Amino acid sequence: MVKIAVPIDSNNGWDSPLAYRFARAPFIAIIDISNSGANLQILPNQYAMGRGGVGPAVVQWLASMGVNIVIASSIGPNASAALSGFNIRVLNAPPGTPLRQVLAMHGFSGGF
Repeated sequence: MVKIAVPIDSNNGWDSPLAYRFARAPFIAIIDISNSGANLQILPNQYAMGRGGVGPAVVQWLASMGVNIVIASSIGPNASAALSGFNIRVLNAPPGTPLRQVLAMHGFSGGF
């Protein structure tokens, strides 16, 4: 099973647009992909309005949920280091791209 996190700008299900920023995105889409398909959960990013240290805090939150891949358009150096520390793979996609398209461009399928 693969668990993917994608920062998004709005909660529009599979059509949610990829956010330009990673740790300060208003929402994080969590996608569980298994043999039986894909399960989407969209969570408000509790760290989006934080003062400092937001990147590593978001990464720790994602790691605690078992995320093993992040797809984002831009990741800051602190978040990037934290992702590496948790062995979370990072893939890139252009901001504004709908979530279903972001997943398809990286070869993930599952009925979205």
